[in-house]
Amino acid sequence: MNELAMELRYVQERERLVIGVVAPYDETTYLAPDPMGERIVCGAFKRSIDMRGDKIPICRGHDHKLRMGVSRTFVESREGLVGHFGINPGDEGDQFLAQCRDGYYGGLSAGFIPLGRPERAPDGARLVREAKLVEVSAVGVPAYEGAGLLAVREAQDLDAMLAPFRARPDVNLAPLPPLAYRPR
Repeated sequence: MNELAMELRYVQERERLVIGVVAPYDETTYLAPDPMGERIVCGAFKRSIDMRGDKIPICRGHDHKLRMGVSRTFVESREGLVGHFGINPGDEGDQFLAQCRDGYYGGLSAGFIPLGRPERAPDGARLVREAKLVEVSAVGVPAYEGAGLLAVREAQDLDAMLAPFRARPDVNLAPLPPLAYRPR
């Protein structure tokens, strides 16, 4: 299993983001229902994203009752389809961000409905050329090895962040009187 190094690059008080590869392209998974495997082709979700790219929920473990937030943007990259998801405010959202940050969710998983006629690659894997993206979920083990979290950005309360710097120590900074030197 690959490890991804994450770092907090900046904090904006209102921003709460999870960013990750939703669907790696040209990778075959055998954790799909098709015994010959399944492979997602670049651009498979283009129509879904064009129609409702900022309305795709991010859930916990494909449970539609556990919607943690909603998509903001999607970007086609070499790794695959990368999604940026804004996470809901409140205790549940805070817990979800912490669990993502701490590695409890190993990756992302796209919940989708294949569209069009089934097609096979020369090796027999089912090709997903077009699909309706219904939801994305944070999961412990993603079906596609390349579907992983890239970053978790959690805003902190600005007052709480600055609190240690606001408490000034009670120190007398007046110059010390000169010491009298007395030779022995």
